[in-house]
Amino acid sequence: MELSTAILAWTSLAIVVAVLPGPDVLLVLGHAARGGQRAGLLAVAGTTTGGLWYMLLCGFGFLSILTASPTLYAVVKTGGALYLAYLGFNLIRGAIVPPVKSDTRRELSTPFRQGLLTNLLNPKVALFYLAALPQFVGHGPAAPYIGMGLIAIHYAVGGIWLSLLALGMGRASGLVKATRAWRWAEGFLGAAFMGLAGKLALERN
Repeated sequence: MELSTAILAWTSLAIVVAVLPGPDVLLVLGHAARGGQRAGLLAVAGTTTGGLWYMLLCGFGFLSILTASPTLYAVVKTGGALYLAYLGFNLIRGAIVPPVKSDTRRELSTPFRQGLLTNLLNPKVALFYLAALPQFVGHGPAAPYIGMGLIAIHYAVGGIWLSLLALGMGRASGLVKATRAWRWAEGFLGAAFMGLAGKLALERN
């Protein structure tokens, strides 16, 4: 496959993957809903920063280590499931008992940190790249670097989509915030996180 064809095909795949609901989408929507557009965009920044980690793993040929070691995979998967459950619990608790106002600097750092950790602690990201990238990069000496570029494209596409969601949800939140429907929405997001946590924990390598 020629490089230009590979980039076009990969970009099309990245668009499809980006719009599918997952932990990143739910996290960005949750933060934009609770903290407005700025909080949502900070969550997007954390998520896309996680892409640098996968680019480095691909460039240095370490991406396959995660699946080559069942123990390491289990540790990362369990950590990711627990973290998603923790986020879900906090959303449900916030829907039942509205949180008190906290320090502004802490509020701004939380979306970024949660976006980063949600991405890093999801081993399915690495599995996706291991399954999909070889079909686009080939097996030559330049394959790792082409892979890094394709991962960058994936996160750029995802970042654009997530940013649009953050801006839209952040704007909508100003209209319905503090209503009963809003608290139901927060509870629904929390339950969705708990469901993703359970799914991740129960999935096999």
